[in-house]
Order: sequence, then C-alpha cells, then structure tokens
Amino acid sequence: MEVNKFVANTSPSKVSAPTKAPVKVTVPSPATSPVQAVTGTQLAMAFEGTLERRSVPFGYRVGLLFVAVLVVLLPLVYFGVIVAAAWLTYEYAINCVGMVTAVPSGRAVIFMGIVYVAPIVAGGLLVLAMIMPLFWRPKRRPKQYWVDRREQPLLFAYVDKLCDVMRTPRPQRIAIAAEPNAAAVLDNGIFGLLNRRLVLTLGLPLAATMDLREFTGVIAHELGHFSQGSSMRLSYLVHRINAWFARMAWQRTSIDGVLDGAVNNGGHWMPILIGVITKMVIGIARVAMKGMAIVSHALTMNLSRQAEFDADSHAARIVGSEAAGKALQDLPTLDAAFRLAITKAKLGWQKRQLPDDLVLATKLLKGHLPPDMKQKLDAAILTSKTSWFDTHPPLFKRVGALKKANLKGVLKLDAPATVLFKDYDELCKMATIDLYQMILGKHLQPEHLVPTKIADPATVKKTGALPRI
Repeated sequence: MEVNKFVANTSPSKVSAPTKAPVKVTVPSPATSPVQAVTGTQLAMAFEGTLERRSVPFGYRVGLLFVAVLVVLLPLVYFGVIVAAAWLTYEYAINCVGMVTAVPSGRAVIFMGIVYVAPIVAGGLLVLAMIMPLFWRPKRRPKQYWVDRREQPLLFAYVDKLCDVMRTPRPQRIAIAAEPNAAAVLDNGIFGLLNRRLVLTLGLPLAATMDLREFTGVIAHELGHFSQGSSMRLSYLVHRINAWFARMAWQRTSIDGVLDGAVNNGGHWMPILIGVITKMVIGIARVAMKGMAIVSHALTMNLSRQAEFDADSHAARIVGSEAAGKALQDLPTLDAAFRLAITKAKLGWQKRQLPDDLVLATKLLKGHLPPDMKQKLDAAILTSKTSWFDTHPPLFKRVGALKKANLKGVLKLDAPATVLFKDYDELCKMATIDLYQMILGKHLQPEHLVPTKIADPATVKKTGALPRI
C-alpha cells in the first residue's frame, strides 16, 4: 500500500524509542476489557473438523495455462523484434550503399551519404535501446520489519498450524507493518519458485480491529493463493513477465535523453534529422510493445480476479463464510481510517510531532469516521464496477459469493486477534517507527515522537469530533 510521503526519501537512521518525556493523557481513555490469555496448546487445537471439499474450476486452470502460454510468447516476440531490427539494419547497410556511389561528386554525395547513414544509426540505436532494458534491475523494496520465532512464538506456532491445515508451505519469515494490509509473496524472487519459500506480511491494524476468526480469515486468504503448486508457479511467472514487459515498453533509457538533446538543443541539421528518424523508429516499436503488454495485462487481471474468489473460498473453509465476509467488509473502512491517520500525522509533522502509535490511531479513527466519509465508502462499495485492469472483483460480489457458499469453517477458538502477539503495544510502536523511517529517513528523530492521545468518549459522542492524535 502506497503512503503519501512527508518529505523526500533519504537513507534511514535508526530510532528505537522516543526519548522525550511521556506526555500524560489528560482525558480518560475508553474502558477496555482485559485481553483473553490463550495458550499454545489451545492455538494448536483451534482447528477441529474436516475442511469442506472444494475444487478448482476447470475453466480457471485452462485459462491460466492459456494466458501463461500467451505471456511467455511475448518475450519471444520481443527478442524476435530485436533480431529483425538488427538483420534489417545490416541488409540495408549492405545493399543500399550504391545510393551514395551512384551520384556525382559534390554536395549531392554529402546529402545522399546522410540519407544513407541515418537509417543505419536509427536501426543501431533501436537495437541498443531494446537490449539495454534487459540488464535493468527493479528497485529494491524497502526492508521490512521482521519478527522471528523467539520473539513471537505463539504467532509462528499458530501460522504453522494454519498452513498445515490448509496444506500450504509454511512462511520462512513474517513481516510486521503498521498498515492495514496483508500479503504472502515468494521469497528470493524467481528462485523462490523452486522451493516455495514464502514471506508473510501482517498489518497490525487488522489484528487491532478484528477478532481471531476474522484475522485468521485474512491470513488464510493470502495463504490460499499458494495452495496449488503448479497454478501458483504459473501465476507468479505470468505476473513477473508482465512487470518485465511493462518496463520494456514504458521505461525510458539513457538513449532517450541523448536523442532529446540532439533534437531540442538546435545545431546542425544532420544530427537533428538522425535524432528525429531514430525517435520515430523507437516510438513505433514501443507502440507495438505497449499494445502487446496491455492485452497481456488485461488477460492476466481477469485471472487475478478469479484467483481472489478462489482465495476467499480458502478463507471461508477455515473460518466460515460469515467471518470471511465480515473481514472483507471491514477493509475499506480500516483503510480509510489509516489514510486519515496518515493525514493527521502529516499535519503534526509541520510542528515536528508524530503520534508514536499509528495502529492505535487507526483503530480510534475507524470507530469515529465522519458520516460523509462513511456514506462515500458505502456508495463506492455498492456501485463499484469491474474494469479489464482491476486486480480484484467488486467487494459486494466477493461477499455475495461467500454467502452463497455458506461454509462453516473449522476454527473453533474465539479470542481477540492480538493474543497471537507478544508485547503487542510495543510491537505497534516499533512498526510505526519503521514506517516513519521509510518515509522520513534521517529527518526522523526520537524527540519527534509523542504519545498518541485519546479523546474523551463522551465528548466524541456529543460533538462528533475525531479523536485527537
């Protein structure tokens, strides 16, 4: 999930905890019930019963195979264009040299020489412009905040048990985030296809606002994408090729800068002519590449939407259709609350003060969103339509499919989701600091962090004011 940046990114400097004296909360906080303690034995025996049978639609498997074949052919087409451009440039250079020797001496020779050389230069630069992106490497993702088994034994034990029940690979690592998001991705890039090493990312606001059943449904949804070995590998390969092909078609190279300089800086007409011809040739090639990339992306996104329904089914088999649907319905509101918390944090940054717990801020704001914002969210959910390039189907269709399936689930334990985490409040603050460091880098200092304030519940109810953070 992309977060609006406060300032330009810089290399981060570690901030472990605020050194500023804690600010006392001058207004009472809402009464909360004590967190229910759950033992490892209870978590290990949380799943009872037999998973309800399911089958992957035959059309989904055939469609995935068809799209995979089509997308794998695209790089072959790309390399074919490179070979064709190089061959045509070579043939032109060999067979058209007579256009220079056939004219009498003088200015005509110079003019015909330029006319002869320009396509050769354009063809050579086209081949070079198409080869250079093959050596690009995508930007590295920001380093995530990892937890290990010694730090969070219950969390790992519970996730391992869930993976065993679902017959999916256990995650090698678990990352914690202050954002209301969850994801399961292959570790170590394309090499992860061989050993199915997973990295599971868990957003702490999900645990703060959901019970264990709903939170487990979110995790099961993400793990559900990896329950099918061959389909998972094909799907991953398709998405990687799509991303690679998009860079080929849209990303500019240093050659584009050289050509822009030759065309726009004035000077002799010869380099301008060569630059214009070369830009035209490269432009035509990229238009063709963009067309193929768009078609491939549209086909892939159709499969992506089908995969979301399939992953929802996996979640419902674990926690039941009702809990899985409720978790889905809560996500838009939770995301809006998080974005509102970020907005308030940006305003606070103007005074160099940031709430030290964005997870708590998100939880508070979720319960007190402005009525107009709630109405817009509800309207957007009910009126949303699917386009060719949407990765997810409309929310109401996903919830409707879950209700129609009416699965009961095998999770029998009821508890707050936070029972999975050791030192949950401290973990939320560390995840908040990690997010700030990714955004602010060395600009973040310990004295900028101040305790998250909680407004008086009676005042909030009476005035409708948002909690102060």
